[in-house]
Amino acid sequence: MASLSWQLAQRYRKSRNSNAFIRFIAASSTIGIGLGVAILILALSVMNGFELALKDKLLSVIPHVELQAVSDPIGNWQKKIRPLQQHPGVVAGAPYIKTNTMIRSGAKVKAANLRGIDLQLEQGISALGSFVVAGDLSHISEHQIVLGKGIADEVQAKVGDEVQLMLPQVTADGKLASHKHVSLTLVAIVSIGGQLDYQQAWVDIHALGQWLNYPPGAVQGFAFKIADIFKAPTLSRELGNMATDYVYMLDWFRTQGHLYNDIQMVRSILYLVLVLVLAVACFNIVATLVMAVREKQGDIAILLTMGMPRRRIVKAFMWLGWLNGLTGTLVGGAVGLVLAWQIEPLFRLITSLTGFSLLDSSIYFVDYVPSHIEPVQVVMTIGIALVMSLLATIYPALSASKVQPAFVLGQR
Repeated sequence: MASLSWQLAQRYRKSRNSNAFIRFIAASSTIGIGLGVAILILALSVMNGFELALKDKLLSVIPHVELQAVSDPIGNWQKKIRPLQQHPGVVAGAPYIKTNTMIRSGAKVKAANLRGIDLQLEQGISALGSFVVAGDLSHISEHQIVLGKGIADEVQAKVGDEVQLMLPQVTADGKLASHKHVSLTLVAIVSIGGQLDYQQAWVDIHALGQWLNYPPGAVQGFAFKIADIFKAPTLSRELGNMATDYVYMLDWFRTQGHLYNDIQMVRSILYLVLVLVLAVACFNIVATLVMAVREKQGDIAILLTMGMPRRRIVKAFMWLGWLNGLTGTLVGGAVGLVLAWQIEPLFRLITSLTGFSLLDSSIYFVDYVPSHIEPVQVVMTIGIALVMSLLATIYPALSASKVQPAFVLGQR
């Protein structure tokens, strides 16, 4: 009797004598669950990929936390940055000066954000050197400049070319007085991805301080790399409270947080929508079993008359419905894992064949579809599908056990 319910479910499932419409609804429920699971695994893996790309690419270059002077530059910065670097959550820190500038090469002109850095200290907080596509970033002298690839392309500058900067000169009361023109040699071009390539240029911090008439040894602020990027807002406040100067407390959530929030929002919406798709597919299981119970009322009545316990009837029909969900879930899980594993090379292949990319590198920080499979999410997705499939069988199975043999057989 232990396997009777299973054998009965298998017999009904493989039977070709059942109504063709019931078989169609059963097949559609299996396919629906499989598609829902496959797409959900793929979508979540792609969202994980974008989040990982944001962390490993964009956030490996931009500072996680910044302390920027409110008015006067920060003097004696070497002494002031030391206790901030010793904070438990800080990995490294570096000084910076930034301003807006116009970059000209020949007849081409481009507005940009100019950032003065100490290259040796900057390497502790930024992976800028790993994004060099032309030239060498082992050293930046006071007569050299590094450009984002987008800027270099727009002004048609190559490594070794001379470019001119037009820097604003500000009076003591904060008014724009004049402009200073500086000629520099392009020493390297970096390609990070997205708008950063079209906005950012880097020069030596000491040279930029002189051009902007900063006092010797003064900087505009400190940039930090932290261990946990999601604690940036909290750490920015803690570091700001430790600072001895009046500073603005900035973090990456203010500049790039919209990208992270967009990824999380899309992930939540996708999960909700696709779980609802799974729910609709599970309703098909309910419809399939209800019709199967009506079709098999005579068989159920005979089995009950022969002494089969009603709980065996419940288990048999639960097995019958759950097998559809189990098949769809396992097949959909396998298909989803394969798609999530191969979506990046598949996207690159389609892009190379068609010459059209859905992700414009001048807008997005990646020009491909990244994917990262999280085993916990895969298990959770499959588990949810199996549980929903099982719950969908309860009502029809209980209805089957309530069949009255005398009434059913009396009608025959």
